[in-house]
Parts: sequence; structure tokens; C-alpha cells
Amino acid sequence: MVLLEIKKLSKCFNDLEVLRDVNISITKGEVVVIIGPSGSGKSTLLRCVNLLEHPTGGEISYMGQDITHLGKKVTDYRKHVGMVFQRFNLFPLKTALENIMYAPVKLSKVPHSEAKEQAMELLRKVGLESKANVYPHALSGGQQQRVAIARALAMQPDILLFDEPTSALDPELVGDVLEVMKQLAKEGMTMMVVTHEMGFAKDVADRVIFMDGGYIVEEDTPIEIFTRPKNERTKSFLSRVL
Repeated sequence: MVLLEIKKLSKCFNDLEVLRDVNISITKGEVVVIIGPSGSGKSTLLRCVNLLEHPTGGEISYMGQDITHLGKKVTDYRKHVGMVFQRFNLFPLKTALENIMYAPVKLSKVPHSEAKEQAMELLRKVGLESKANVYPHALSGGQQQRVAIARALAMQPDILLFDEPTSALDPELVGDVLEVMKQLAKEGMTMMVVTHEMGFAKDVADRVIFMDGGYIVEEDTPIEIFTRPKNERTKSFLSRVL
């Protein structure tokens, strides 16, 4: 089943064209990893999918419905499409538990006791049950990112978007976050991941997309992209990062 379909997507900031004719189709349970140099449009693409940025042209469809111009209904759409940011974006004055409970209680009107029980289960899932009552400033970057993943999962989304989730972390903290993401992939979560972690892309992705200059330059299975890239630009990029 096609969950998300992006057709001829473009995005301009004034005279700067950041995305050009982007076409992607994602099926339920698929893990799509997007790689490419900085400034290639990867993060802008995710922000358009979550309607944090509004596309200049093209169409985004979710479950067959065009969601490109939702207006006030965008909140309902975002219940189904969770997003994990590079910089965590946790509420600083709420504990880990309260951060996870916030959206289900406020947006979905889940009873407080039920939301608390679900939040504790999600903290267990990401290995942070003991940190339930700790505030973000007292958590490591890796722990904050795992809380952010749990918070995104709290709305029981159909697809999770990850925008370079490990790039702000110290190297020794990256592994714990990637392990949580690998487990989600094993459980069948549909994921769209922008990352510089090539090992993760090799191990977990069903499909790898290489972007440059706002375009999709090449798209294939991990084994094809990493061992037999067809485009010279892809070859050049991978020769520098691998």
C-alpha cells in the first residue's frame, strides 16, 4: 500500500530553488534513507512532507489524499506523520514523561492516566524508564533524542520522519539512538530518514535516495547505491564519505 506519494515537488525561498521536480513513493513498512551533501535539499524535503514548509509546486499525497494545502487541518495530518528533529526540540520545562504525554493529552484528548501509562511504556522501549522525571537539561544529547523519538511515537504515527537525528550528538552517543531506530525498522515502522550515517543506510534501508542540488540524482537498493552507483555525482560523494 502506498502511504506517501510526492509528485513533482518544488520549493523556492525567494529566488533560490531548493527542491526541483522531486518524485518519491513510499509504501507501508518501508525504510527510505536520503543521503547527499549539505545544502542538497534533504531537510527541506522532510519539512515539506510535514508541512512545516509549504511546497512552491507539486503535490504530496497521504493515503491517496492530497495534503499539500490543508490549512487548519494540518494538525490532524501531523498526528499520522511524526517527526524527529536534529536538535531534539523537547519542552525544557517538562520532564521526559511530560514531554511524551503532552501531544496525546492536548491533541488527542487521551485521559491523563492512560497517556502516562503509554508514555512509561515508550520510555521503556527507548531504554529510559529511569529518566521519566528528569528534565531535558539533565539528559545527555543521546538521551534527549531517544525521548524525542518516544514523543513522536506517542501519537502512534503511520510514518516517522527523521531529520539528521544523530548529527548533533557526540560520537559515543550515536549508537544508542541508531539502535532504537533499527528496532523500529524491524517492527515495521515506515520511516523516511535523512542521515549522514552510511552504516545505518546500508544495514536498515529498503531504498537509498541520493540528492544533490535539489534533485534526486539516483535511487536504488543499498547494495546498488553503495557498491555499484551509476551516476558520477553519486560515486564522487560516496568516495569522500565512505
